[in-house]
Amino acid sequence: MKLFSIFLLWLLSSSLLAQPSEPVTILAIERQGGLPQFLMERKGSLYSFAHLGDSILENKALGIRLTFPHGLRGDYFTSIARNQLSDFGFSFNHFVFIRLIFFDYNSALIRNDASAELDKLAELMLSYPFAEVEAVIHTDSRGSVSYNQKLAAQRGNSVANYIREAGVNSRQLKIKVSGEESLVTDCINAQDCDEQIHQFNRRAEFIFKPIVK
Repeated sequence: MKLFSIFLLWLLSSSLLAQPSEPVTILAIERQGGLPQFLMERKGSLYSFAHLGDSILENKALGIRLTFPHGLRGDYFTSIARNQLSDFGFSFNHFVFIRLIFFDYNSALIRNDASAELDKLAELMLSYPFAEVEAVIHTDSRGSVSYNQKLAAQRGNSVANYIREAGVNSRQLKIKVSGEESLVTDCINAQDCDEQIHQFNRRAEFIFKPIVK
């Protein structure tokens, strides 16, 4: 009898462990200076994860907390997020990671590397037609403040035109012109900085605004 009971417990635990993983879609949108905006689509609902400092993402409704090494970014972030969500029993229909886009000096043209990210953004917006995206457009500090405001506006128009030509309703996209107001490096007032440092400032950031839980 005791052996039979042990066998039943083993059979029950084995069946629980063998349950198929639940497929979900993950949306991650890179942010400057912090963990990405992070959302999960599960069974037709979209869940947003709160940022707790610079190393934790949490959704209390799902009972999920993801932890990351301080300052972690890019591909390592995706790998760690996948591994932790797999431990919670999830598999992935899609894992979409949209990065910041960057511009060349004194240019509003969409670069090839930027077009790849805008294609992913357009697909996201087409999938959620009732959601909005805010695009925040930045410049480096070379040139006058007024000139950089105009340049940022031109870059915003380039982004808007690209998204519209991809079939997205123009009302879904809001452009916020920042210019040189939010520099991420110490290259203030056109200091003699390395070009790569200036590049970090010539960027566009995206904020996805859906209805979430």
